[in-house]
Amino acid sequence: MIIGVDRYANLPPLPGVRNNLKALKAALTDRTIGGMPRRNCRIVSNPRTITGALKPIEEAVRAARDTLIVYYAGHGFLDSRQEGLYLTLPGTEPGKVHSGIPYTWLRSALGTRTPPKRRIIILDCCYSGSVIKGMSAGTMGGTMSTVAATQQASSRLGEALFEGMDSLEGVSYLLTSTPWNVEALAPEGEEHTAFTGEFLRVLREGIPAPSPGPPPAPAPAPGSTATATAAAPPPHDHLSLEVIYREVRRALREKNRPLPQQQAQNGIEKLPFVRNRAARPAPPADQAGQSDETGRSGRPGQPGPASSGASAAGTRADGAPGAPGTALSPAPLAPEAGRARKVRRRALISVLCVAVVAVAVPAAVWWQSRDGEPSSGACSADVALIGHSDALNGVEYEGAVAVDGLSGLAMSGPSRAWALADNAPGRLFDLDLGTSGVAPPAARAVHLRTLRPAGGGRFDGEGLVLEKGGRTVLVASEAGPSIRRFRLSDGAETGRVELPRNLVAWAGPENLEALGASPDGRYLYAGMEAPLFHDGKARGRSLLRIQRFKGTPGGAYVPDKQFAYQSAAGLRVSELVATGGDRLLVLETNHAEGQGNAVRVFGADLSRAKDVSRVASLQSEPVDAFARKWEPVDLVTCPRGGAAAAQPQSNPLLENAEGMALGTVPLASGPYKGRLPLFIVSDNNNSPHQITRVYALAIRTGRTGTDTGAGTGGGTQAGAGTGVG
Repeated sequence: MIIGVDRYANLPPLPGVRNNLKALKAALTDRTIGGMPRRNCRIVSNPRTITGALKPIEEAVRAARDTLIVYYAGHGFLDSRQEGLYLTLPGTEPGKVHSGIPYTWLRSALGTRTPPKRRIIILDCCYSGSVIKGMSAGTMGGTMSTVAATQQASSRLGEALFEGMDSLEGVSYLLTSTPWNVEALAPEGEEHTAFTGEFLRVLREGIPAPSPGPPPAPAPAPGSTATATAAAPPPHDHLSLEVIYREVRRALREKNRPLPQQQAQNGIEKLPFVRNRAARPAPPADQAGQSDETGRSGRPGQPGPASSGASAAGTRADGAPGAPGTALSPAPLAPEAGRARKVRRRALISVLCVAVVAVAVPAAVWWQSRDGEPSSGACSADVALIGHSDALNGVEYEGAVAVDGLSGLAMSGPSRAWALADNAPGRLFDLDLGTSGVAPPAARAVHLRTLRPAGGGRFDGEGLVLEKGGRTVLVASEAGPSIRRFRLSDGAETGRVELPRNLVAWAGPENLEALGASPDGRYLYAGMEAPLFHDGKARGRSLLRIQRFKGTPGGAYVPDKQFAYQSAAGLRVSELVATGGDRLLVLETNHAEGQGNAVRVFGADLSRAKDVSRVASLQSEPVDAFARKWEPVDLVTCPRGGAAAAQPQSNPLLENAEGMALGTVPLASGPYKGRLPLFIVSDNNNSPHQITRVYALAIRTGRTGTDTGAGTGGGTQAGAGTGVG
């Protein structure tokens, strides 16, 4: 049975899912691949109710005696207040949790005390890795959140939320298309979704046996920046789930796409799963039936090297390529396992599919560090990297307070800036950047001010504005959410900016992330990191709101207008800088496990965008209602010489960029004379796998840019921007 959802009333369609269903059934029932009887492989397309999706699985449980497979592809979302991962139906609505299917309900439908002996789940949906054992609930997104919680320390909600959910009870093998915090990918123009496309390729083509030669180099350990390009040697006649997983993961890594995850128990991942088409010619038709019955290819299988990992009877979660415990070739099966191979050909194969939207990190080559490469130079036509500094990484101010968690930046002079730390209780570090932008930075903390929020409760500062006059700062906090004013002299909170009701009532835990003020202080701009529940996404792009406030520095600010803004696919808004005339620089970022960070700066013009203050949902808004935007720079294109990386990165220069500030005085000398300096700071999330890094860039202002397309259709819209300055 194959169930898939490709048509939605309230979410973007997924034509790749429809192709997945037909192709998967064809492969599983092909006598040269899966050899399953066609009557045991049923397709149910677009079930309209939860019962319509789960009842066929329950029927499959009753019919199967040896092995049951459930494959699920479609839109997925996380809910931190209920049961974690939710799968969708054609009528699923953004903001309505009850219109989806909790993953735990799917798992319950598999049963635990009745045949079949082996239950296999394959999920191809956003955030599917959240169901893998050991994933932390406290690091995931909010209710009906359609974006991933992009860093492990980015959310502290629901510490014990998924207790009991991450167990493999009733499941022998679990394969997911992405890690816990990553959106899956359905590339435009490709026949299938990214994960299932590679999975089908391996089934159809098989994996050739390795050529004679020296043994392959050992696989990199988890967290290593080494590139794994060689697949594990496959068995001669059959492919196990383990070997398929390794090859699919290798292929997706080469394309810099989301990496699958697996978890198994009782050694099921080592058993033959399908015939290896690359190992031998397809058998004649009169021999295929015998092969289906015996589960053998007509000649004895070749035992492979023994596993060097944990016992096959144990349970393990596997996320990194080349992890210990891989069986490169199956050992001879015990008598019971041999019978399983025979019975499996008759077992009912259930495939439940829900598919995918967009990748969290744009495709790029997998950079390797090289000696002698420049550490500065052009990143794009209008932006150049002056240099970067890791001088703040691992540093403690006066030997007592770690300078980390930096998520906001505000210039206080040509080479001075205040940096906001988002960890409790909230701190401001006065940084000497060591440059006004002419030379590479050499940042150091020269002063510390601890903030004193009023009224108690949680405080999570993310955006920072130094008000005109330099006596007070405004801080955007995700907790609440809220915008608060603090005195720099003593850190005391002196007041708050009233937020519009929709930014509070319909916001999840990822909300007010960015804050900027116009050069004259007349306008304040607050940017949302994630969509409001009513807004959601369009083809992987978040439909966001930027709130403009009107007021005076140090005085009152009141809500003025809301503008619609669409992020790039898979990215979130981390910071914005107002340059005047309703023009902004917007920092968009994300992180994907195994791939690293994406850091891009966009220009945005709000002057012709519609005021959406009274619009209930951005889903129905036309393309011209959104802010026009263009891309000054993607930091992956910047010179990477001299940069260190504590985890895999597309470019070792990249880190978890959170804060951004634009200098006010053009560079007076050097190769980038006349450009404005742009400073960016990264948040290390108090993690040894991340680095506190300061970037200095030179940005050309006043030039026009090509609009990247901001409408809900996601297409490119040609046109001139108004310049980045």
